Formats: sequence, structure tokens, C-alpha cells
Amino acid sequence: MTVEEFYKKINADYQDVIRRLANKQIVDRIVVKFKEDKTFNNLQEAMKQKDYKEAFRFVHTLKGTSANLGFSKLYKSTNILTESLRNNIYDHLEEEYKKVIKDYQEIITFLKDVK
Repeated sequence: MTVEEFYKKINADYQDVIRRLANKQIVDRIVVKFKEDKTFNNLQEAMKQKDYKEAFRFVHTLKGTSANLGFSKLYKSTNILTESLRNNIYDHLEEEYKKVIKDYQEIITFLKDVK
């Protein structure tokens, strides 16, 4: 699967990302390397430890990356979790975090087929 086909699978706008980042080769390279990024793993560890200050830092980074790469579903879920952590609102934290996990895993699943 190509990077463009990957974007279709996740219902994201590949051409918009290329326009924003101004270079198709860079977009393709960054997207393929996304699965190697450790931010999500760090977020998982921080959430496991209930270190919400660190969790905020990692989810905020993941939110920015998602926005830049046009991963709109992941962006939305990370944005919700980011704001809860920023404002020390923990009532729905577990379900918000589970949504982030689901959206992240969907991207990783499709990325495994990108060549």
C-alpha cells in the first residue's frame, strides 16, 4: 500500500498534508517513520504510573504530530485527553485514553502495510 492509499484508508486528506508540509517525499518518509516514534509508548507508561504531568506532555506531542500529519481521528481524541489533563479533569480520563489507544492502533495497523 502506498502512503496515499493509507490516507484513504484512514479517511484523511493526503493532498492537504502535502500542501501544508510542501513536499511529498518528506510527508511519505515521516508517515512511514510514525510507527517508530516512542511518544505513544511513553504516554502509555505515564498513564500506567498515573503520572499525569508526563502523560500531558506526551499526549500533547502526539496531538501536534497528529495534526501535522492530518490524522484527524487521532488528533481529535488526543485533543480531548490533552485538555482533560491540562485542566486536571480526571472524571472520564480512562475512556478518553482508551479512545486514543483505539485511534492510534488503527493508524499503526494500516501503516504496517505501507511500502
